[in-house]
Amino acid sequence: MRHLKSNFKKISSLRSIVKLNNAIFGLASWVTIAYIMQQILRLGTSVVLAWLLAPELLGTMLLINTLRTGGELLTDLGVGQSVVNNPRGNEPSFYNTAWTIQIVRGLVLFVVALGLTIPVSQIYESASLQILLPAVAPIFILTGIASPARFLLQKRLEVRKLMLFDLGMAGCGAVIQIALALYSPTIWALIGGLLITQVLSTVASYFLIDWRTLRLQWDPSAVKAIVHFGKWIFAASLIYFLAMNFDRLYFADAIPLALLGVYGIARTFSEAIMQLFQRLGNFLIFPKMSASVQQISDLRIQIAPMRLGLLIVVAYGLAIGVALADQFIYLVYDDRYRAAGFFLTVLLVGTWFSILSALADAMMMGLGKPSGVAFSNGLKLATIAISLPFVLTRYGINAALVVFVLAEAARYVVLVLRTRRAGIGFTRQDILATASFFAMIFVFRELTMLVGISGGIEEWISDARTSHG
Repeated sequence: MRHLKSNFKKISSLRSIVKLNNAIFGLASWVTIAYIMQQILRLGTSVVLAWLLAPELLGTMLLINTLRTGGELLTDLGVGQSVVNNPRGNEPSFYNTAWTIQIVRGLVLFVVALGLTIPVSQIYESASLQILLPAVAPIFILTGIASPARFLLQKRLEVRKLMLFDLGMAGCGAVIQIALALYSPTIWALIGGLLITQVLSTVASYFLIDWRTLRLQWDPSAVKAIVHFGKWIFAASLIYFLAMNFDRLYFADAIPLALLGVYGIARTFSEAIMQLFQRLGNFLIFPKMSASVQQISDLRIQIAPMRLGLLIVVAYGLAIGVALADQFIYLVYDDRYRAAGFFLTVLLVGTWFSILSALADAMMMGLGKPSGVAFSNGLKLATIAISLPFVLTRYGINAALVVFVLAEAARYVVLVLRTRRAGIGFTRQDILATASFFAMIFVFRELTMLVGISGGIEEWISDARTSHG
């Protein structure tokens, strides 16, 4: 009788795991398919804009977007993450308080952006920024007044609705950007497209939930909870921004804007894959673990098989991407962007460690331990800040790209130690998948040479010796 009860419990547990994995797979499919379609739109738009606009304009917009993102991340109080993580997140008093904080933050950012226009223009010795930065500043007000619907849908795991919304906005943005660039191939096409798209997104966000539940509110207990959770989010976001964008800010002053625009093309492609895993982590792992009442050991058992299979598939797919990256750039872009071929090859190698880190980030956030995320980004930032200026001035930009790979690897090492300490590490899985990734890069690259697509490993060596610094 005991054996029957024991077997029944095991069968029930197995069914629960299968049911959970199927549910997660369904949600992950929505995130992945929607993201792939968004990236097709984004990257297709990037290619069209690269043909319509001069590299200098793309470089200027890359700098403006970096400064804009910096303003948002440097004041990130973890409002959205608090709504997702806190048990009270679905209560109107909590998310209305979060929304109020978000609005105040947007207004403050708008005023600060206007005040910093002249100093920033002087730092980068660009008179045009004195006009362009104030023109972009209203973006902070628009993002501030957007509905908190995204956070609520993320918390409720209503992934389908959220993904369809994002896909729709991406489509509108692509059409608007290209139409404006065709009409006026200037920097104003890029700025106008950014602002118009954000206006549409902000207005549409109010239709994702019942907007009648929204009102300005200041619940002291909600504010305390947001600040308590957000202090590490603030630190993590601050360091994350500097770690992810130090290269853009530094290159904007150290290399010509035309070369910065070429580099931006490579970054756009390399970040696309990393951002997919960030989204999977943010929309699935983070909210799921935040709401889970299971023991960490049980969670690890449930996650392990699916995680290993996913990493092996990604390792092989990304290895093919690395092997063909330069040939793709040569095929799609004109000779002005040829240097982006080698740039992309190296950056995609770093993307592998970014993927591993993104998965670990989401798990640490789900466990309510964002401090590990902050420390890992801190080591990445230190590696880049110390090494990049030295390597760039002595060996050129091609060698400097290797710094980013090493920095991503350093970030990952910190997260490995943190997740192991929390009892949810996957070190053996990661070693197996990483070994497969690097082995397949060599195999696939040599195969491309045999079929006449590329010059093999020797072509990479030749490109590496060519400095564009």
